Amino acid sequence: MTIKLNNLEIKARLPALPAALPVFALDAPTFEERRASIGRLAEQLKLGTLRQVDLDHGSVLASSHGDITCFHASGAVWARDATATKGAVNELRKWEGQVETTGTDGQRVGLNADASRKLLAQARELLQPLGLLGKEVASESVQLDQVAQLDAKGKELAHGAGQATVKFQYAVGGVPVRGAGAKTLAFAEPDAAQARIAGVFHAWRLPGKGTEIKLPVLEEALGVGLLTDPELDRYSAAGHKILITRLEFVYLALPAFVRQSHLFPAFQIEGVVSEGKLGISFHFGRYHHVLPPKVYAAAKLYGPYLSTNPDGIKAAGTRNLAG
Repeated sequence: MTIKLNNLEIKARLPALPAALPVFALDAPTFEERRASIGRLAEQLKLGTLRQVDLDHGSVLASSHGDITCFHASGAVWARDATATKGAVNELRKWEGQVETTGTDGQRVGLNADASRKLLAQARELLQPLGLLGKEVASESVQLDQVAQLDAKGKELAHGAGQATVKFQYAVGGVPVRGAGAKTLAFAEPDAAQARIAGVFHAWRLPGKGTEIKLPVLEEALGVGLLTDPELDRYSAAGHKILITRLEFVYLALPAFVRQSHLFPAFQIEGVVSEGKLGISFHFGRYHHVLPPKVYAAAKLYGPYLSTNPDGIKAAGTRNLAG
């Protein structure tokens, strides 16, 4: 069975699909290619003498001060300074330039524009010389962890900021790249002179040659994945309401531990499934293909993630409201 488009309540802006777009070949840096930058990163984080351990998923260099992992499948780098929070009594932090705002999601703490610019510049100054910041960066931001202290009864005693995360996100040809394999993050702790970088995560495979592929019209593209989603189809057949709150046309980059040879188009979808009588509901988020496998095969593009499972990971168990 398939879901009828008019059975979905769509409260998201519908994307405009181009007539065609390139599917890019991807290059994943090897550990040997990363070795020099990993060494310099270890010096910057003051990790001391590192010992190397080779595991199935990657190579880990570690000391008592922290560790750095380079993932075989993607060349992604994860680094951690284990001493950065030494001496902290809890997760609350005090940042220079800290401001509080109140919005639809309640009270939040952030950094003012000047403090954010300084932290962004510090992160770029660290990452760019190491080759850990892709040239395809499309947006950058700073977010503070939101921390609350509660008493035994759950009453909030204090609310404030925690660690800062500097986020760099990517786009190719004007199309945003989403997924766990398309981000560069720097984690920071407040310090006297300037913030202390407490960790780094860089996952970005380098786009190469593109193979141009024609795209279908929107409804046909939705029929490839969203309208044939077996779980949502079952909820729809049982009479549950399906609300789509996000429907974005993107390229999808797979997680650091998954091999990916091509950057391919997908829909990033978020929504809510609800059952009217019992008032039961849950939020969901997933990626769905824009193109069927036969289109990729005709272009001589192959990969397990170009078939029915766009995130490249074995599907986990799902909740069942349909009985």
